[in-house]
Amino acid sequence: MTEQTSYDYIICGAGSAGCVLANRLSEDGSSVLLLEAGGPDDHDAIHTPMRILELFMSEHDWAYMTAPQKHAKGRSLYWPRGKTLGGSSATNGMIYVRGSASDYDHWAQELGCTGWDYKSVLPYFKKSEDFDRGESEFHGKGGPLHVTSDFEPHPLHKAMLNAAVEAGHPYNDDTNGASPLGVAYVDLTVKDGKRHSTAQAYLAPVRARPNLMVKTGAWVLKIVIEDGRAVGVEYGTKDGSGTVKANREVLVSLGTLESPRLLMLSGIGPKAHLEEFGIEVKRDLPGVGQNLHDHNLLPVIYEAAKEIPATTDMGLTPLHVHLFAKTDPALPGPDMQPLFFNLPYYTPEMEQPTGNAFTLAAAGVRPTSRGEIRLTSADPRAPLHLDPNVLATDYDVQTLVTSIKQVREIARQPALAEWKGREIYPGEDKQSDAELVDYARQAVSSYHHQCGTCKMGIDDMAVVDPTLKVRGISGLRVVDASIFPFVMAGNTNAPTIMVAEKAADLIRQDARE
Repeated sequence: MTEQTSYDYIICGAGSAGCVLANRLSEDGSSVLLLEAGGPDDHDAIHTPMRILELFMSEHDWAYMTAPQKHAKGRSLYWPRGKTLGGSSATNGMIYVRGSASDYDHWAQELGCTGWDYKSVLPYFKKSEDFDRGESEFHGKGGPLHVTSDFEPHPLHKAMLNAAVEAGHPYNDDTNGASPLGVAYVDLTVKDGKRHSTAQAYLAPVRARPNLMVKTGAWVLKIVIEDGRAVGVEYGTKDGSGTVKANREVLVSLGTLESPRLLMLSGIGPKAHLEEFGIEVKRDLPGVGQNLHDHNLLPVIYEAAKEIPATTDMGLTPLHVHLFAKTDPALPGPDMQPLFFNLPYYTPEMEQPTGNAFTLAAAGVRPTSRGEIRLTSADPRAPLHLDPNVLATDYDVQTLVTSIKQVREIARQPALAEWKGREIYPGEDKQSDAELVDYARQAVSSYHHQCGTCKMGIDDMAVVDPTLKVRGISGLRVVDASIFPFVMAGNTNAPTIMVAEKAADLIRQDARE
């Protein structure tokens, strides 16, 4: 497509959501401009699942760090985010999880997000999916995103799954089916042994459309707002800056960390905070940057009693098994999702006595702690103040303690006897709840599932309404994980893709009216 000065739609960010929007909105001939600050997804490590760890702290990673966390021993947590076409779908663990039906029913029935109940969103999960086992009540076939569920697991992972069953957890053949509960092999966004990011699934097949323009290395600086309407964006490249007009809508899909920044730099956000930096207030929305939350991951690491064989299939990842469980049987859905790795998942602060080790990572996936994102400058490239306020609630801490006890019980089962040596972390000497709480605070890390900072809803802190329109500004929507009012109990990539699929229909419906 030849470069022009106006487009029907301008999409800010070519990540998990932005690539979906670019595909769907350009289907009918509408002109679409997709702007991405990162580079092309042309590095082999992006496409080779077993090379995932090479992407951390690389040129393809924004490598954010949080503010020191007062409930986690003053540690700053590392948050990788994809700096490339496909965004974090090009750098994540490729686990395809939708969450529990109760998560979406909670959005709709208790948080006022009409149209986002599970029955309403399931068709969009199915529309996006190309499931290797074929179409069913819960799965789609022929969609853009290939989901691989059948593969040969690593022998240690087989032992881990069997140990979980021995510990009393049911085996679940489909965690994206009727219920996620139980232990299961993961579903992977992998196709023919290669990562299937949204850049590959949604964008690559349509790059040749004459009405779609994709620009990498293009940093969106500001949304242009006139008389309460978003009419375009300013963006910068290595060659300078420019302004482009949106005839219909500006769509912000920069992710949980950058979408609120762009809104604030454009004058949309908490009035007093914007005025600190001399930003003209276009709309006082106190919820922008608030409600920041994330899943909590806590490694429980065992030295291996024998050599762990390398995974020879480069189309797989070091994570083949996960478990969904409840801290309380009365809960409508799971609040723990331990992950089982065939390698040691050390945090940066940990001593690393051996590489021949494996991890049963405790996890809390219904966190109640909430934090915030704030500007540190009106410069779009300045560091953000990222404070998730991790482990601020007793519930979040106790969930991790419960999860530690749960994975330790799994490790004690006969199926893992030939593999398990000493417990390296937290260590067998740490048995009391107080000791486990202390360990949780010193070793908690991120699941890399940040969300919520432009939350959808109908209350005063909502940033977007249930059609994802920014409150009080026309021609502007946010479409990414920042709109989740409460994170689902599971990985966030598949739900982000679902949100974009549904958003595309909402946008096209408005264009027809």
